[in-house]
Amino acid sequence: MQKEKIEIVKKHILRRFLNKTMVGMNYVNRQDVKVKKIGGDVVQKAIDDLIKDGFLERHHISCISINPRMLKTISEYLDRN
Repeated sequence: MQKEKIEIVKKHILRRFLNKTMVGMNYVNRQDVKVKKIGGDVVQKAIDDLIKDGFLERHHISCISINPRMLKTISEYLDRN
C-alpha cells in the first residue's frame, strides 16, 4: 500500500512540475511541495526517490526542479504508467 502511494505521488509531482514548467533553474523549495490527503512523509520519500532516479535535481540546499536532461525519460515514464 505504501509503495503504491509513493508511485502515485511521484507521478503527481512530475506532472505538476511539468505543467508549471519547474525545469532547470525554475525551482521550488521541497518543503512547499504538498499533495492533498497525503502525509508529508510520503511526499518527502517520493521526492527522495525522484532525486535518486535522476528525475529531479537539487538546487542550493532544499530546492528542487525537474532535471532538463531527463525530460524524454520522464515523459516515457509517465506515458508507460
